[in-house]
Formats: sequence, structure tokens, C-alpha cells
Amino acid sequence: MGYADERPALLARLRQHAQGRALQDALRLDGRALRFHLGTSLADLRVPVAIGPDLRRAFTAAVRDLYFLLCTRHRAVLREDEFDQLLLQDGFDSKALRPVSFSPPANVTRENVRRAFTEAPELHPALDAGLLASWIASARPGRLWVGALNALLRRAMAEAAASDRHEPTTYLMLLSLRALADEAHGILRKVPLGQAMHRVFHAAVATGLLVAARLAAREAGAFDAPGGPLSEAATQALSWMGGLRHFTGSSSHAYGIAFADPVLRLDLYAQKVMQGASAEQLARDVNAEMADAEGASSLAERAFALAAVRADLLHLLRLSETARTPALGLDGLAPAQLFGSPGALERVLGSPERRKEMQARAKAAAKAASNDEARAALQSLARVSKEWREEGPSVFAAADVRDGTGRAISALAVDATLEKLLDQAELSLLHRSGQESADGIDAEYERGRLYRVGAEERPLLRARATSLQMGHLFCDVKDFTRRTAFLKEAVVADFLSREFYTPILTAATRHHHGADHLHDKGGIYLNNLLGDAVSFSGDVTALVALAHDIRRALNSYARRLDSESSSEVVAKSIASIEQRTSARRSELQKQIAETQAALHKGLPHESGEEPRVRLSRLHLELSRLEEERESEIALAAGEKLEAGIFISYGAAPEVATFEDHVFGSMKVAIAEKINESARLARARRAVLSVRGLRLTASLDPCPRRGRARRARVPAGRRPGAGRADAAGVRAAIRRPAGAGPGTARRRRHLQRRRRALGGGAARVRRRARRRADLPAAAPAGDLAPPVDHRAVRLSHAGPATGRRGLAGLAGPARALRPRGTRAVQGLGEDGRPGRLRDGAAQFRPLRPPRPAPPSRLAGRARTGRGRGAAALRGGRRMTEEKQVEKFPPPEPERPEPSFKQYLIGWGAIFLALVALGVLLGVLMRILR
Repeated sequence: MGYADERPALLARLRQHAQGRALQDALRLDGRALRFHLGTSLADLRVPVAIGPDLRRAFTAAVRDLYFLLCTRHRAVLREDEFDQLLLQDGFDSKALRPVSFSPPANVTRENVRRAFTEAPELHPALDAGLLASWIASARPGRLWVGALNALLRRAMAEAAASDRHEPTTYLMLLSLRALADEAHGILRKVPLGQAMHRVFHAAVATGLLVAARLAAREAGAFDAPGGPLSEAATQALSWMGGLRHFTGSSSHAYGIAFADPVLRLDLYAQKVMQGASAEQLARDVNAEMADAEGASSLAERAFALAAVRADLLHLLRLSETARTPALGLDGLAPAQLFGSPGALERVLGSPERRKEMQARAKAAAKAASNDEARAALQSLARVSKEWREEGPSVFAAADVRDGTGRAISALAVDATLEKLLDQAELSLLHRSGQESADGIDAEYERGRLYRVGAEERPLLRARATSLQMGHLFCDVKDFTRRTAFLKEAVVADFLSREFYTPILTAATRHHHGADHLHDKGGIYLNNLLGDAVSFSGDVTALVALAHDIRRALNSYARRLDSESSSEVVAKSIASIEQRTSARRSELQKQIAETQAALHKGLPHESGEEPRVRLSRLHLELSRLEEERESEIALAAGEKLEAGIFISYGAAPEVATFEDHVFGSMKVAIAEKINESARLARARRAVLSVRGLRLTASLDPCPRRGRARRARVPAGRRPGAGRADAAGVRAAIRRPAGAGPGTARRRRHLQRRRRALGGGAARVRRRARRRADLPAAAPAGDLAPPVDHRAVRLSHAGPATGRRGLAGLAGPARALRPRGTRAVQGLGEDGRPGRLRDGAAQFRPLRPPRPAPPSRLAGRARTGRGRGAAALRGGRRMTEEKQVEKFPPPEPERPEPSFKQYLIGWGAIFLALVALGVLLGVLMRILR
């Protein structure tokens, strides 16, 4: 059974192996059966493999040696300068070629080896048994390649049998070897040869590699193993050819006939195979289409006739070696050259004179032949030579041509389908070159993290050892963003390099011990150096000592800063900053007061600027002045450097290296415990910062049923048990015992106010200054100091005496946090606006104390009624309907095309397609 006859049988075996699954699912790697793989899911499966350098060298030597032997065998078709350049190539040996032979050597006894010698010239006429024997002779590169493949497949079968997951190790190894087939093109391009013969010789080399792979697989028993159909599918002609684009015009007879032109509708046949069609159904479809297409039938007749003539010549050559019958030769062409020399048989049949010569010699040899098989072959050659016509009726019966062509195309369609599916399966392989990891291929293999495809006698996949456990330290700088905003990038970069990075790296150097990425388990290793953090991995003891060194370095900087801050130079600098800022602040406050007075009187400002716009601009300028003041003072006096440090313990990090042509070499350390240490280091930093944070919360005015009440915090920021929330609140503030007189009366008062404001009133109670550390009141006539923008300042100064009984609640200013963007209830509504917007806390939100408006007028303003309500809200009130205005206005929609326009459009498309088809037909006829 030839190769072309094996493909339909292989398709049936694959479908039986799939057990009802689709063909693509049967050839796809299953992560559940693999001993090791990468990827977060089965759809993202990645299997790391690495082809060993020994196997790659053996393949390169085998390819070059087979190419040199082919050039030596067919020296007649090469130019003198091309052959002279071959003599200068390393490894070229013209004396290594044995005489021409088309039968297995007599000393070969194993059936698989004899079968390889037999099928080599059948698959490609440029090969012969003598050339193959020269290639795989003892100590020749071909023998080394076949032996390495055989040993590799035997180890793969042994490991697959020992695996409890039924891993398709043999199929995985053959799938990884497809990368070498792609490298064969690059190897042959380095050998100087004309383009005309390069395609044919490349196909002959690919066919020789196919014969070697099938020989090694049969000798190892891979095709008869439980995963044999998969292994046989991965060992096919198109894989070693490099795909269909290199197969056409290569003189390969792997499928029975040589395809000089691309096969029409081959993709359709491959799609039918994937949908479940059998090879017999494909052959019937091809026969039906050839009966209808005259052009395709003429091409098929020529290809079928050439294949038949070449088969008769091969049969005569073998009979001449075994039965001592004369072979058929012509003037200037030996019998072996007539069969195997590229283009020789085509030129003979294309010349009428040479056809006559061939007919005469075949007829004479048939009369003198004593062997019936030889006589029949010679008579067939004489008949073909006599009846051959370039354009005319076929030499063979039309039914025989269609049957032979149908079998060849169906076998080719099966391999084309398998080639597509194998390409998809190969995408799951991740070929490692050693540049992806800092440790290299050997370290990854020793850890059991990749399949090593090599000729050495060692396991393809090591058993995964227990991961090395070590510590991970993460150090994070506090208030990095605020420092950068105040001091700007250049100052912060210089500051951190002097006071953070350099001391830490200097301390870490003492614990490094010259380790080369954790090989010295007593040392530490720098993982990442971020903008405001640093990460180390290594011995826990060394990391703990490093943490103490970092603390000592930070404390040393704090002590040095305290000593320098008390100096006379720093004090003068700060005083100068305060004096300059105070003068500018006073000027801005005066302008703000003038603008507020003009706004209250309803008069325009003397500068002509609208009072509200001017007031907003002055507040913004004042805010920027305060920020500049803080930045200059921080720059002059300095700030203590605080950092959070956390050490975790776990598996060693995976260090991935990247090489980019733009960004250069990069390295990333990945470990679960590194992320944990970074997360907890930031949490530790938050805890430290909470200790110095003032709590601004509104307190419940009274207890209920004797239980202490918790402090109210902003919406979405509830404190968790035993930890700080995002606002820095770690625990509830409870009201101390002893509410004092008048509690019920104040409680009823606040309940009424909450109903009026929809629950947005802050809860305020008397003597709050004794129960919370809140910011003090601002001096009269001055602006309040900067506070948290989420806190709202409510003045308690000067409530109306005796007004609703609230005179006893007067006290210093307090800060509270509203629970949302709502109206804020104050004591007696003493001159405060009825509504506060987001972000308004950064300006001065309250006017100076003045008599409160009447209660009815205040209620109308609070609910949005009255003449000035819209002005107080900034004119942002909208009607019931949503006002939407788009700039620029949208273009008007085009009208629906009429029937006439549809007809003209589709007619133009149809005429264009017809013209394109005619043009393609003309081009095909010209090129043919």
C-alpha cells in the first residue's frame, strides 16, 4: 500500500479515535491529559517546549547532506558555476554517493527499512535507493538523524505509557518537530543554487525527511501505539514540504500524480472532510466535476499520463536490477535519467522526434524481452509514445483518468485538512529559546516546566520539584503623590535617590553575598524598583535585618531633619515665606470683602467684572496661594520620610525577561507573595497615616436607651472591624455618659429639622469639643485654615439670643461631614446659605454672622421657591423636559433609495463581477 492509499485509511482511523468528537477536537491538545502546561484555561492552553541544540544540529547536518547528494546525483542539470560553489561548502563530499539503484540493498533485512528504500523513488523521482542508502549509511548525517528520531519517539512512548493521564507524548513530540520543517527552507537558502532547480530539490529533500520520519516511527512502533493515528497524522508530506504553496510544481508523486498547477476547489474538498465526508465521497465528487469541466479534464489527462509513464519506467528499472532485463534509454539519456532527472521525461514527450525514438526503442525491447512484466511495460511505453498528443484525445480511458485523479485529489484533500488542523494545534506550543527566563532553558527543564525535545537519553519532562520557599519584602513610601504635587518631579526624584533608594540599596548590598538570582540561598535579590517602592526576595533572616536597616536609615533622616529645622537659616526662610504669604493673603481677603459687599448690595464691582465671577477667581487664587505656601515651607523645612514595610513568605518568584527592539531588555519578577507583601505594606502605611489624622465626623446628639451611639461617617466609608476605612476611621466614637439637661428638647428640635431637609441635617450636640478632637474656630475677620475638602465649617458664633431657645448652644466652630450632597442644617439658620455644592468647601463657604432671615423666607429659599432661588442656585434649574443641545447639529438623514436606484446599483455590481470573471479567464488562458 502506497502513501496515497494510506491517507483515506488514516482518515477512518482518526474518526474512530475521536469517538464521536469533531476532527479538530481530536487533533487539539487537551490540557487535562498533559503533565504540564501553561494558560489560564483550556482555550488559552500553552505547552512550553524546547528543541535541544543536539537535535537541531543533527537536523541541519542531515538536510545539508541530502541536498549535496541530490546535487551530485543530478549534476547534469546544474551549471558549472553552481557546482563549483557547491564544492566550497562545508560537508560536501562527492565521493559519498553510491551508484544509482531503485531496489533495497541486499544486506537490508528489516521490513521497515526495505519499505523506506522502496517508497523513496515512488514519492519523488529525484530520489533513488542508492541515494537514500548513501544518506543513511553508517556514521552519515542521515543515519544520525533517523537514530535520534527513533530514540526520541521511544522515550516519548515509554513516558506516555507510564503517565496516568494517557498523555499523547509521541504526538506532542512530532508536533513540536514541525518547527524544524519550517527551518529547512532557511537552511537550503544558504546553499547557492538556481531558482529553477531549487524548488524541485527542496521537495526532494522534504520527501527524504518524510521517509526518515516514517522509518523512525515504524521502527519505534509509534503508528501502532494507542495514539498511533495522531502520530501518523503529524507525519505527512505537506508538513515537511512547508504547505501547499511549496508542493505545487515540485514534481512530487506522493499522491500518485504530480500537480503542476494548484488544485481548484481544494479548500471546498477540505471543508467537506472536516464536515465528515469520506475519501470515497470526495473521489466521486471530483469525478463528477471533471466530467463537466473540459479544461480541468485535459490537465488531469496529462498529469495522469506522465505518472503512468513514470511508473512503467520505474518498474523497468527495478526489473533490470532483479530479473536482468534491459532498461529503456535514449540517446544522451540513461534509463535512470529518463525517470528521475528533473524535466527530462516531459521534454522527451513534448518533442515528436524524441517520441518516435522512444517508441522505436520500446517496441524493439518488447520483442526481445523474455519477462512478461517487462514486455507489458515496454508495450505500454511504445503505445503512449505513439498516441501522445499535446492537444487531442487522451491516451488512456477517460474513466481511468477520472478515477486516478479522484483518488489523488481526495488523498491530497485529506492531508490539506490535516495540515490546517495541525497548524491550529501547533499554536498551543510555546517554543522556548532561553531568552524568556533569566535562568535559561536548563533551569526551566530541571524545575519540570518545559518539555525538552532532544537526542540525549533523559526524560522529556522532569518531575516537578517542590518550589523553593523564601521571603518577600516590599517597602512603600508614604504620601508620594502629595510630595510630587508640592515639590515637583525633579526635586522628589533627587530626594528619593538620596534618602530612599541609595540607603536601601546600600543596606541590601550587605545581604546580597554575590548571589546570581537566588542561587545563593543565603542572599537576597532585587525584584523591582518602582517610583515609590522597592521589592526584594530572598532569605527571611536577611530580609528582616534589611527591614531594620531601612528603619534606621529613615529614623536617621528624621533626626537630621529635626536638627536642621531648628537652625536659624531655616527659621528665617520660613518666616520670610510666612511674611510674603501673609501680605498677599491680606490683599486677597480685602478684595474678597469688597466683592462680597458689592454682591450683597447688588451693585457691579468697580473693576467692571461680574461679582460672582470675581469672587470665584479670588477664592481660587487664595487656594493656590495656600498650596504654594505649604509647598515652600515643606521645601524649606523638609518632611519626615515614612514608609510601610511588610515581609511575606512563599514560593520563589518567576523572573520573565523580555527583549524589545525599542525598549531593550526588560525583566519582571512574578510571585503571589510579592503581591501580598505589596498589598499589606500599603495597608500598613495607611494605618500609620491614620494615627496622625484628625477625625471630622458628626456625632449623634443623644444616646438611645442608655447605649452609646457611634459616630456618623461619610456614605460608603463605614469602618471595618479592626481596620481603618478609606477615610482613616478605625473605631467608632462613643458618646460618654451624662447627656445633660435639655436632651429631649434638642432631640425633638433636630427631628423636626431632619424632616424639613430630607434627612440631610448633620447631627450636632452640645459640648462636642470635649468629645472629639475637631479643628478650632477661625479668628474673627480671617479665613479658616485649610481643612479636609469633605468637611463643612459651621459657625456657632453669635446665634440670635433667645431665638427658639438656642442661645445656650453657642460655641466655637466645628467641622462635620455631610452624608451626601444635601442641604446642611445649622443652628438657627444664622446667615448661612441654604445649599452647599460639591467642592465648595475649598472656598470660604459661610458669610460673616448676621441676623437670620424670617423663618418663612428661609423655608422658601431652602425648598427652591421665591424670586431669588434660581439666582442662588446659579441659574442651573431645568424644565420638566430634558434640554439636549448638540453641537454641531446632526446631518439630515438621507432618503430611502428608490427601486430604480437599487436596480442600477445591483446591476453595476453584477456587470463588474462578470467583467472580473472574464478577465480572470483570459489571464488563465494566457498564463497557461
